[in-house]
Amino acid sequence: MFSDASSSGSAGVQSIDLAGGKMNDNHDEEGQLMANSVIAWLDSEWIPQEVHVQMANSAKKSYIDCRESNTSDVMDIMMQISNDLDENWAKYNDDAFINAWDIGNYCSDYLIKKSGYEGCECSPEIF
Repeated sequence: MFSDASSSGSAGVQSIDLAGGKMNDNHDEEGQLMANSVIAWLDSEWIPQEVHVQMANSAKKSYIDCRESNTSDVMDIMMQISNDLDENWAKYNDDAFINAWDIGNYCSDYLIKKSGYEGCECSPEIF
């Protein structure tokens, strides 16, 4: 579902709401699928590393927390994933070749694609 964030009726930012769409209501399962996708992306982009699993698990936890608190806007979920990773970046910094916002953007692209919407992507390939 696209909703216009502009109240004036002019062209505004459109948000994507996952509620009621094609996403599974089992947030644990969806979070794990997203985490698996993050791991596959990072492992193919760089080399398989444990830090990829750790970062993906953080993204999964953020996703589940958002969905269980009835947050379903992709941008809000992306921000939560990125902020949670960023707050704990010292855990990942030594071994990660990317940053928290790269992962948040990838998760946003993943969620948009998984929910059936078409749109602009930051990531060239979604796993």
